[in-house]
Parts: sequence; C-alpha cells; structure tokens
Amino acid sequence: MNLFHKNFLLFYSLLLVSCFMIPSLACASEPGIKVVLKNHDGTEIISEKEFSFSDINTTMTSTGAAGGILLSFQGPTFDPENLWDPEESKNVDNLKTRIIGVPIKELLVNSEIPEDSINVTFVADDGFKKTLPAVNIYNPPDVQGEPILAYWYEDAGLLPEESGYRLYFDAPDGVYGNSDMQNSLPDDYYHYFFNSADKTAYPSAKGLSVAKIIQIEIQMSD
Repeated sequence: MNLFHKNFLLFYSLLLVSCFMIPSLACASEPGIKVVLKNHDGTEIISEKEFSFSDINTTMTSTGAAGGILLSFQGPTFDPENLWDPEESKNVDNLKTRIIGVPIKELLVNSEIPEDSINVTFVADDGFKKTLPAVNIYNPPDVQGEPILAYWYEDAGLLPEESGYRLYFDAPDGVYGNSDMQNSLPDDYYHYFFNSADKTAYPSAKGLSVAKIIQIEIQMSD
C-alpha cells in the first residue's frame, strides 16, 4: 500500500470517528425533526417544516456547548407523606447527564409558529407523546428553565438509540423536580406514576422527558 492510500484510509477513519465523537460535526445519517402546526381542533395541518440534524447542529444555538450542561429529573418519591418533595431530597438523579441541545423555542420561531398558540406536543417514534402549554416554551417560568431538545449526551454520545432527541429543562439548580413541575405547569399537564403496591399516584417530573422525539406538534388558538 502506497503512502497516498495509507493517508486516505487514515483520513476516512478519523472522519467516521468524528461523526460519533464530536457533537459539533453534523453527519448526514442523523435524523432530523418535523414541526407541525395544526388548527385549534387538530383536524387540519396549517404548516409543516422539517429541520435536518445539520440545520439544528450548525445553524441554531447549541445550548451546553462545549462540554454540556448537567441536568436531571426527579422521579416518584414513593413517600405518600412527601409527594412533591420541595426539598428535592428523593430520587433526583433520573436521566442525569451532561447534554447539548437546541432551545425548542428556536425551532418554533424558525417555523413561524404563532406565540399565542395553545399547546406544544412532543411525539416519540412509538407514538408516545406529552404536551406542554406553548407559553412554557416561549416564556418559560424561572423555576422550569429553558426547554431544550437534547441531541448529545456525555454518557451516551450523539443521538443514542435509547434517547434520540429528548426533552430536558434547564432548571436553575440543574434538577427539574416534582415541586418545579407543580409550580410551573397547570394541573392537567402533570405526570403521575401509579404505584400498584400502595395504590398511590406519585408525581413524576421525569415522565415529561419524552425520548426519541421525531415530531413537535403545535395547537393554534381560535
């Protein structure tokens, strides 16, 4: 093998490694995100816009770059006497890792989504979905922090199969707790985990963190 071929193979190998190791390098094989605006009752699609991973990674804000920001969620306390745990003393290390992502508000703004929309729904590849008020995206409460669509994880790399694009909140202390959920969302948007052992529905902020998001749907106002 001559020197040219050796150098070419070395370059190609480094390029492949870079696609997996360097979150700032956009690789063509990575999936994108679709943003869909629907009318008030959800029966009509008003607009659709698709963002490639290259769009997201090279033309938008990279929250957490470089090195990532350390974030986590609180899960169920499994303590009937302390359901909301404002001190965040129980089960707070769920999904804890350093992440890099794009502000979800930026995706909506770039899709020309009206700020007075009602709801924003995050849809996973298996159909699982969670909904937040649009105001929590455009003007997030301080206790909640900026909603982020994470695409790089310190412990798993770039868009890993088990997470893909995942919803995180840049809460002030790095933990989006059950009390934070209670203080930043209306009751209808809370997530609960029902424990059959003690027949208790436990608040779980972790349940809002949709993984493998492929589509963001917005419900317009009247």
